[in-house]
Amino acid sequence: MFFQLATSGIATGCAYALIALGFVMIWNTASVVNFAQGEFVVIAMFVALTCHVTLGWPLWLVLPIAVLIPALVGYATERVVIRPVIGAAEMTVVTVTIGLQIVLSDAAKIIYGGQPYSFPPLIEGRPLSILGIVVPRQSLVVIASMVVLAVGLHFLSQKTSFGKRLRAVSQDRETAKLMGIDVNRTIAEGFALSAGIAGVAGVLLAPIIYVSAGLGLPLLIKSFIAAIIGGFGSYIGALIGGLLIGVLDNLVGFYISSHYREVFTFLVLILVLLVRPQGLFPHHR
Repeated sequence: MFFQLATSGIATGCAYALIALGFVMIWNTASVVNFAQGEFVVIAMFVALTCHVTLGWPLWLVLPIAVLIPALVGYATERVVIRPVIGAAEMTVVTVTIGLQIVLSDAAKIIYGGQPYSFPPLIEGRPLSILGIVVPRQSLVVIASMVVLAVGLHFLSQKTSFGKRLRAVSQDRETAKLMGIDVNRTIAEGFALSAGIAGVAGVLLAPIIYVSAGLGLPLLIKSFIAAIIGGFGSYIGALIGGLLIGVLDNLVGFYISSHYREVFTFLVLILVLLVRPQGLFPHHR
């Protein structure tokens, strides 16, 4: 049962890891903590729900649209909301992103209401048995998608001009500007990529949990904690932190009580900060 629960938690943890990855990407590029990151997940969920369930569009068409729309919203967010306050006091930037999170959350509640919606599985079929552990096909899709995306992001970062621009802006914005890099454009593209990653997480989570307008804040908190535990600024740390939170959630929910999941999540966060304040895998610029 322990391994069964851990395997199930890994699937949810993969989604947390992807959202945390978006946190880290924006932080490394623009030195901004985007507290609206969870709402990009919700946008993807409702885009997929509307297109697939309400309009009946096929999944092969719906999935890229559900990722593209949050990416466009993320790009617009940087241009309209974030760019005017970059360089201002840190509390100003934090307040702006919190305000954006509230606006997007309330907009979703106005449009879709507060009730939960179910989303059909991305892949049909009976669960698979691997070494005696029953694994739903949907969980395998989530895990495989995170692995593919993590490898793809690594390739993007190391082998493409866009990735090199992102790393240059992350390491030294002024020097990057002197080298002819359009810093503002790179940051906006980083926001778009981060929101797109959150969109992937939303698409993967939709069949596992009920789609609801109020999901953004809980997902935000879990993913933010995952990024801190892993080492804020570290991509590897974000991935591992997300997996740890996902597994911990499942184990606590089964062996103790689902009401204490958040309690133990924060206890682990406090413990990590006391023992290793820089996180498990600190990032060094």
